[in-house]
Amino acid sequence: MSQEEQIKGAIVVFPEEIVFASPELNRAAELACQKLNEFVNYIQTLDPELERHEATILGAAVLESLPELFRANPVLIAGIKTDCQTIRNNRQ
Repeated sequence: MSQEEQIKGAIVVFPEEIVFASPELNRAAELACQKLNEFVNYIQTLDPELERHEATILGAAVLESLPELFRANPVLIAGIKTDCQTIRNNRQ
């Protein structure tokens, strides 16, 4: 493991706790943040007058509602489960 990977894997701060994380978890968190940022950008294209923090709060609200949306759509759940299996199968 490179020194950079060790540093990236050292500490992740979550609300109310600090945990030691792996480089894989850090990369996943970076990707999640990047995708959230892209989604917030999209929300701002729908209403350019929204301030960045307002669009971010709206993005968080959309994320919060996703489980209910999934429960209402068995086809979507099946697709997510297939993706989960694919990810597990690709572990090294």
